[in-house]
Amino acid sequence: METTDIILRLENVVYDADEFAPLTGITFELAWGEDLVVFGPEDSGLNTLCPLIAGLALPAAGEIYFKSAPIKGFDYFQMHRYRKELGYLQRDYGLISNMSAEQNIRLPLQYHSTLSSAETRAVADRLIDALNLEGCRARRPINLTMSETLRTAFARSLILEPDLLLVEHALEGQCLINSQTFLRELERWADRPGCSLMMTTYEPDRFLVCADRFMMLYDGRIVFEGTREEYLHTDNPFVRQYKLASVDGPMRIL
Repeated sequence: METTDIILRLENVVYDADEFAPLTGITFELAWGEDLVVFGPEDSGLNTLCPLIAGLALPAAGEIYFKSAPIKGFDYFQMHRYRKELGYLQRDYGLISNMSAEQNIRLPLQYHSTLSSAETRAVADRLIDALNLEGCRARRPINLTMSETLRTAFARSLILEPDLLLVEHALEGQCLINSQTFLRELERWADRPGCSLMMTTYEPDRFLVCADRFMMLYDGRIVFEGTREEYLHTDNPFVRQYKLASVDGPMRIL
């Protein structure tokens, strides 16, 4: 694959600080328009990936490239542009408590665009309608249900129409029924040409419809990487043990 076909590349990335689980020599690529699901058990390094890619943590070694440029070397203006091109749905959702749902959704446009107030509202209205948030647009995060919180944070992560979207444990603790609106819009986003998506999860099967490729981490290393079909039919002992939630296999049970 040509370098110009790659939107994100991690090259021998090592992380060994205390804030997140360690990673050892992580190398993979994400192509333009590709949708990747990354999974693994607790302390596998799974929850370290998105903060590193988003620039919220720094690797001890190795490089993370976005559109062929190393993010470690970004200056203030390059990082500002990077954050405009990167959507990030965080695990804790990260909504601002003293703002309404609508204000949270519109916030990235206020920081990263020159649109007028009326124009930002029009953009937000389209997402609010698509994600069934009309009834809670004026509520603050403390008054939102779990699914409303997820959909609000998702709308905020999409509002700049990013080239790369990171989705971090989006369905953790979510109602199976009320998460369907989110999943429908996530599938629609994944189908858009030229938009890349990387999801981290403990439940990879819930994202089968969205994913082109699956990758599993264990003990800070990649232990499986393959297409959707390869994931579904693999004899990889790590994947097999994970799917069966078995005590028998190469992974330690904590």
